[in-house]
Amino acid sequence: MTVPENLTARFSLHTKAKIEEIKAEFPGRTKIKTLASPVAGHRVYEVVFEKLGENMLTIVHDGGRRTFLEFFVTEPMETLIKKRARFIVEKQQVKDPATWWNGVYGPYDMAAKVTRTVEDPDIFLDRMVYALTCDDPGLAKAPFIASKNVTFPDKEEIESLEYYLEHFVWGGLQRRGDERPYPYGVYGTPHWYVNRDPARRKAYAESLASNEKALSDLDKEHVWRSYDYPHVVMLYFHMYQIAKMYPGMSTYLDAAGYLNRAWETARAFFTYPYEIYPEYYETTKWGLYNELVILDLIEALEREGSPAQAAWLRAEWEKKVKYFVYDDLYPFRSEYAFDRTAFESTYAFAKYGATRDMKPDRNLWFDLKLKKWYSHPLVRREDSRAFMDRQLASGLVVRGWLNPAYYTLGCDPGVSYMAAMGGWGVLDFALNFAPRPFDWLQLGYASYLSSWCLMNTGRPETNFGYWYPGPENDGASGWQFQSAKAGGAWMGSSYPGGVTVPRGPWRYDGEIDLGYGGALRTAATVVTRDPVFGWFAYGGAMVERGGELEINPRDGLRRRFHVVIPDAALPFPEDIRRLKLELGRDGFAAEGRIVMDKSLDKIAFTVENRTVDVHHTTLRLSLPAHTAYELIQDGRPVPMVMTGDWDYPWRAELEVGAKGAKIELVRTDRRVIEKKNNH
Repeated sequence: MTVPENLTARFSLHTKAKIEEIKAEFPGRTKIKTLASPVAGHRVYEVVFEKLGENMLTIVHDGGRRTFLEFFVTEPMETLIKKRARFIVEKQQVKDPATWWNGVYGPYDMAAKVTRTVEDPDIFLDRMVYALTCDDPGLAKAPFIASKNVTFPDKEEIESLEYYLEHFVWGGLQRRGDERPYPYGVYGTPHWYVNRDPARRKAYAESLASNEKALSDLDKEHVWRSYDYPHVVMLYFHMYQIAKMYPGMSTYLDAAGYLNRAWETARAFFTYPYEIYPEYYETTKWGLYNELVILDLIEALEREGSPAQAAWLRAEWEKKVKYFVYDDLYPFRSEYAFDRTAFESTYAFAKYGATRDMKPDRNLWFDLKLKKWYSHPLVRREDSRAFMDRQLASGLVVRGWLNPAYYTLGCDPGVSYMAAMGGWGVLDFALNFAPRPFDWLQLGYASYLSSWCLMNTGRPETNFGYWYPGPENDGASGWQFQSAKAGGAWMGSSYPGGVTVPRGPWRYDGEIDLGYGGALRTAATVVTRDPVFGWFAYGGAMVERGGELEINPRDGLRRRFHVVIPDAALPFPEDIRRLKLELGRDGFAAEGRIVMDKSLDKIAFTVENRTVDVHHTTLRLSLPAHTAYELIQDGRPVPMVMTGDWDYPWRAELEVGAKGAKIELVRTDRRVIEKKNNH
């Protein structure tokens, strides 16, 4: 699996084989320790790696036979996240007012150490020219940078995003609000410069090797690709969050302006593709990456006094949820008949329906292709919950869970952006639903970490990278992973003769920032008591002191802390106690400890102020069932209010001073029970 250097890994050998030795590839920089296991028949080990890059452990057994465990060791998660955003801003943005692509984030070539552009496309010829400016490769980078800046605001990075929006997106990639028809429409392939000009568009269509379809579509405005819209919605929504929380860092639009752009783009997403191209772009029937951000947008619209817009989006979202749960026995397609892209959305649809009541309906919408109405006379939460199990089982078909090698465990084939995006659902299921969550926790967290092995980072002593060394590449990333000695890469599908890549990451980044953006939705420190490994903190460094645990969060964001443990008061393994905390901004102190007792009677931590100014931070909470807690900040009680949100039923507003805040969460109902017993 992929392991950051500041975290430990544990593995178990459950075998009848006679283990003779475990040999490290780099013995002087690897520490292996044997641990006690609470389960008979398991040999449990803990390993710490000090060398970045590939590390192999060789298990010698049964008279010299060998079994191999392949790990990839990265820099700390927080370092990777910050380096990636900074690299894109500094190395991949084109700022040249003389070009029509001014402001774009281009694809970076780690082999040549250069960002490719329309004037220097390398392998991105003919149909694949879209990878230079638009479609998923071109649209992936800005939303990731924006998502990172919600948690770790950086004025230069925010300025870069606003330059991109002002000079490349608005009035270029995206139609302005005053353009008719299709205001707020997002242009697709090959790029907006061709699609906005009929003569250029016709010439481009005629130049394609296979051009019959492109020529027949010339009468349609090329804003029909459903996949493009959620990326732009995500970008605008995170810019709204940035402008709302850090108004001094945003100058292009204010929070209201960004929120309106997010709403209008989301409305266009549900409207234009199906209106223009109903025979193919059936938005309601496909799982599309990043579209789950629309749920956050709906909540923001409700909170900001736009109930009509929120209601319109919710109706469209619920239409889609009902289709996936009731109207299609096999709703796992996206661009392909069975598509890894779909599984982030299919889980989001299942979770929505399983946790909210939706109304029955008659003739909800008419399918232009199949010439039929869809009706749902009976709509139940348990139907969505059953669909959740079905989509998780289907997702395991395209996610490695048996072979623990870093390029298979938790990964989709090829270690693409889909590893982390679909992995969000796997981990969320473990945190919220799984009756026996421990295997799901392992797989979900492996999925979160998996594709970061594609990043090329390091320090001077490692020449700044394992895959493509050199300081110029420190923070670059590959697109996918080639596990064979060599093989073809579809990124070169329009290049004469194709493109053959060696073992390792593809040299271009392409779509991978979709995955990194999805990973930021997943990042959390999770404490559990695993039946094989005992007490363990995923994404954290943990010290066990009797009845207490001290956890230093190292998940990359330090904003989410979750606990999933067996309920000691009940006899069955399906009885699980769950606690979740999430900070709306700031984070748990980098050098601090989250201190909790094993009975969950008390949790204490320090919130660090990441902007120095005095402000309020929202703390969202989900508490174990049938318990009551008191929240204390700096010795004073803080009221908790009910939210009506299934994920986080409680919320508190913390006033964070320049030096942060000390928080305690103390269980109170146990005191009442003890007091009654004493009387």
